[in-house]
Amino acid sequence: MKNKIFLLIMGILLIISCSEDFKGPMVNDGNPPQPIANIMVENMPGAAKISYTLPDDNDLLYVIATYTTPHGEQKELKSSVFKNYILIEGFSESKEYTVQLKAVDRGENYSPEVTVRINPLEAPIHEVLRTLKVQSTWGGAYISMFNKLEKEYVLFTLIRDSVSGDWAEYDRLYTQSIERDFYVRGFPPEPVDFAFFLRDKWGNESDTLIETLTPLYEVEFDKSLWKDANLPDDTNQPRYSPTYQLWTGTVGDKTYFFQDNRIPGIALPNWITIDLGKEYIFGRFKIHHVNHSNTWIYGNCTPRIFEIWTTNTPTTNWSDWKFMGRFESIKPSGLPVGELTAEDRAKNLEGEDYNFPLIEEGYRYMRFVAIETWGFLNYFCALEFTLWGQPVEQVTNMVERIDNN
Repeated sequence: MKNKIFLLIMGILLIISCSEDFKGPMVNDGNPPQPIANIMVENMPGAAKISYTLPDDNDLLYVIATYTTPHGEQKELKSSVFKNYILIEGFSESKEYTVQLKAVDRGENYSPEVTVRINPLEAPIHEVLRTLKVQSTWGGAYISMFNKLEKEYVLFTLIRDSVSGDWAEYDRLYTQSIERDFYVRGFPPEPVDFAFFLRDKWGNESDTLIETLTPLYEVEFDKSLWKDANLPDDTNQPRYSPTYQLWTGTVGDKTYFFQDNRIPGIALPNWITIDLGKEYIFGRFKIHHVNHSNTWIYGNCTPRIFEIWTTNTPTTNWSDWKFMGRFESIKPSGLPVGELTAEDRAKNLEGEDYNFPLIEEGYRYMRFVAIETWGFLNYFCALEFTLWGQPVEQVTNMVERIDNN
């Protein structure tokens, strides 16, 4: 028995020893492949596609491209023998670069080098910056951009210190969306120097857009004054907790309001009415959606299209109400219901912001009208409502100040 164990151990050690001694390829005929032929270059935005004819070699493994990046880094890129091209990305400017191509076989024998000159077009990051639109809004700046090719970018927002003149990073946004709206908030109603630039995943940066903007004065509506107006035609019966869960002042994952879907005949559109406690000039509205499960993130009973109406005469007669706007929940990725990206999740946690038209009148009562949910259900659910604007008693002449901005 001992002899058998000894022999087994010696066999294992012999196998390990042999595997450790072997360092090279399993097959090596010693013959390098022929050079790559019939080179064709297709210059693209920020990239170049190099097509070629592979050498006739039975043990050919891959093609390797060697080049220097715009940041001075020597880089290698491989393409398998199942493709007749190699795509080189990450260039910023439209200028000439040199690429060396070699074919490699299973014995790690390299073909003679072929030099190819490419001239990528201007990277799409610069075009995206040219689409950037910036304007003053409530408490900060509103930014929009168009990303036609849906590339990955980080948008940086910088603020200039009014005393030292130094720039400091204030916020950043990751996006791969074709269209993206973005807000930076938290500023007093005085001139602020903003700077915006983009960075792509290869470290390329766009030029910097600098704007001086004066944010509009805003305060958050006092939620301690809010209550359910409970009008006769409201659909405010809860499935779990009452409507006041929508204005707890904290965005928890379980402080939600679900309409009771067991109500006979319940259907959309339907609405709830909130008494805000005093009159405000409406500036903007934020809704946080239910998010404690993937089921509700851009799905199920989460509102996709809704309207806001206001009044100082809370009746069931719609002629007594002022239409403030119809709004749509936008999923950044645009993917079908049930499919979520990291950007979708981040936007959901952040909440969705909507601006109202600039008006002089103040209103005390608000109706949230659910038109359609992401899951096409007949009831809606939500986590938290928040409003900003100006209490009527603090307003002097807002419209004149806005016109002078």
